Amino acid sequence: MTSERQKAANRANARNSTGPKTPEGKAAVRLNACRHGLLSREVVLPGEDLAAFEELRKHVREELSPVGAIEGFLADRVVNLMWRLQRSLRAETALFHSRIHELKANRLKKEADSYEESIIDRLAIPPDITNKPAHAQAKKALEDAEYEQNRNEVLIGRAIDADAKEGDAFPKLARYERGWERSLHRTLEQLRQEQHKRSKRSSPISAVVGFVPGSTE
Repeated sequence: MTSERQKAANRANARNSTGPKTPEGKAAVRLNACRHGLLSREVVLPGEDLAAFEELRKHVREELSPVGAIEGFLADRVVNLMWRLQRSLRAETALFHSRIHELKANRLKKEADSYEESIIDRLAIPPDITNKPAHAQAKKALEDAEYEQNRNEVLIGRAIDADAKEGDAFPKLARYERGWERSLHRTLEQLRQEQHKRSKRSSPISAVVGFVPGSTE
C-alpha cells in the first residue's frame, strides 16, 4: 500500500513535471495524439463507443506499463485484441437477439395471416378480418419483432451472419475468438519477454555493489 509520504512525493513530482523540454521530446508528444487517433480509427468501427475504447486503452497501458516503441506497440496490440474479443461477444449477443426476433416475427406473421380470409388474391383485394382486435395486436407485435430483428444495435451480428455460410455464423464467431485469444496470449508473452530483457539491461545491482564487469579485482 502506498504511504502518505510517498503519495505526497508523487504529487510534488507531478507538480514539478512540465513535460518534455527538448525538441525531440516535444515532437514525440505531439505525435502521441496522432498515433493514438490512428489506432482508434483502425480498430473502432463506426457506431462503436470510441470513449470506451480509449478507456480500455488507458487502463491496459497503465497496467502493462510499456517503455519504448516495441513495448508500446505490443501493449497497443493487446488493446486491439481485447477490443476485438469484446466486439465478438457483442456480435454473438446481437446475432442471438436478431435470430430470436426473426423466429418471433415468422410466428407472428402466421398468426396475423390466420385472421385474414379472402377467396381472391390478397394483393388485389384487402382480406376480410375475422378477429380485428386479435389481428391488430398480432400486426403490432409483428412490427415490433421486425424492428428488433433489424435495429442498428444488432447490425454487427447480422453482418457476421451475412458473411458466413448457411448456419455457420456462430462457429465462425467461435473461430475468431479462439484466434484472437491465442494472439492475445502470444502478445502478452512477447511483451513480458521484452520487459524482462529491459529489466536485465537496466539492472542496478552492479552499480550498488560497486562491481565493474570485466574487472579482475
